[in-house]
Amino acid sequence: MTLHSWLRRRESGFPVRFGDADAVHRAIYYSLEPKKSWNDPPNACNSCEYGGAYNLEFSPDGTILVAACEKKTIVLFDPITEKQMCTIKNAHSDSVNCVKFLDNRMFATCSDDSTVALWDTRNLKSKIRSLQGHSNWVKNIEYCKKDCLLVTSGFDGSIFTWDINSYTEQGFVYQKVFHTPGLMRCRLAPDENRLVICTTGGYLIIIHNLNLASLAKDLRGFRPNLYRLMQLRHQFIPNAARYDQAFSRKQKYNRVELVSDFPEGNDAEVISSLQIHPQGWCALSRNISYDESSEWSCVHDIQEISLDGDLDSDSEDDISKSEAAEQNQDTSTAGEGGGGEAPEEEAPEDNISPATVAAAAIVNAAVGEPAQPSLIGPHNINNNNQEFHAPSSDIWAAEVSLRNRNLRVENTRSLNMANVYGITSGLIPLTPAEHQAKFEQTITVNVNRMLYYVEEPNKGKGFIKEPCFSADGRVICSPHGYGIRLLAFNEHCNELPFIAGNREGCVPKPFHEIKTKHCHSDVVISSKFSPKFPLLVSGCLRGKIVWHQPVL
Repeated sequence: MTLHSWLRRRESGFPVRFGDADAVHRAIYYSLEPKKSWNDPPNACNSCEYGGAYNLEFSPDGTILVAACEKKTIVLFDPITEKQMCTIKNAHSDSVNCVKFLDNRMFATCSDDSTVALWDTRNLKSKIRSLQGHSNWVKNIEYCKKDCLLVTSGFDGSIFTWDINSYTEQGFVYQKVFHTPGLMRCRLAPDENRLVICTTGGYLIIIHNLNLASLAKDLRGFRPNLYRLMQLRHQFIPNAARYDQAFSRKQKYNRVELVSDFPEGNDAEVISSLQIHPQGWCALSRNISYDESSEWSCVHDIQEISLDGDLDSDSEDDISKSEAAEQNQDTSTAGEGGGGEAPEEEAPEDNISPATVAAAAIVNAAVGEPAQPSLIGPHNINNNNQEFHAPSSDIWAAEVSLRNRNLRVENTRSLNMANVYGITSGLIPLTPAEHQAKFEQTITVNVNRMLYYVEEPNKGKGFIKEPCFSADGRVICSPHGYGIRLLAFNEHCNELPFIAGNREGCVPKPFHEIKTKHCHSDVVISSKFSPKFPLLVSGCLRGKIVWHQPVL
């Protein structure tokens, strides 16, 4: 059925038939064509006075379009008339990276100058306030409406929350709620119940049942990179394993899940961009391989998955595990790589900057030399509270605080102050039964979450390309070299639940390509669908912005 026949049926008062909505959306998306461009230099060698369009953002009502530009500039447009409304030069002292609307009038911008600025469209002569807290480039802004908190992330590896309604003489009240090296982007789900983070380590972090107020406390000291290393090496690392309770489904708030499945042939390392489905069903990411030879776009399911064996009541193992984890967190310091900073009075004097001392001894497992039972530390246990035996550990390490390390010179019995544990180096092979049992008992295995994937052209190396979902979530616009590519879950532009079905047993599929349009003179790095109108805009490194509308 064509779009015109559907309009005639609606004008005649006939009821809507099953599949009519799919046919209408398919007709609209298949007919998108470039209509008008802004800031197109007559000579391709000329550079734009505003620089590249790093980010494009519509207001919630779709009446304002804001472009964050490379050369410290913000440009506002009327998206319907495609006319430039206002230009704010020197909005920041460095490149403007991201724009986020708080409501229909206020928006925030972040920059490579490590600051975040608040603006009001009714008075753009000066910013409302400048927020300073990050120590490196700020690349992403989210807004949590239910808590009235601004959530920012940067290349300093930190995620901050800002209470913009509580201003003091020292500035806005803010808190560092999470920290991990290699942080790239963080996105809130539409229901604000999940936070998704992408990293340079080749994996995504999903925080379920998000509670920003307790996030810093719940994940204090948690090191995702260290836990991911433990997963990859199948090797017990005490500092990582003691935070295994963060993955437990008994965790009421801020439960962590790592997502690491990618297409065959995609050795993902840097996951540079991230978007969430308008209904919060999935996450769209774009990654670069470790040798920068390929780029891929992938969609992963981020919804809660009910696993077999989930119990309504806590088991004794879960309770003892949680109590042990709380004791470990209480004796750890705030600077141990976690998101929050613990008050100084809560940190015991004996636990100032714990450092891992060189290996205390190497156990010759080949001759069966037994380990000393008195040297087994409290972390040398698995999820079933069973001790590791000598054949499973060939390196023994002692972890002591700086204070205790200094006391060792005066105290010959100071070894009792150390926390000694065993590590499997992999040099001495384990039996298959030992290896599998140790892996299953100590390390949380990531669930396969990938739904769709597509390989992208590897152009514009070093620049982050921002894909986007359409307002209804049926179509994805992905920067594609000097143009854009429209992708759908199938040829009918159906919604995701009607295609994926039950999550269990779902096999990842390639995207269906609707069309590709090359309409820029340089690499496209940003794209955005209007939330209200059948309109798509794209921006490139030369600063050209193109409006795409359906031609019916």
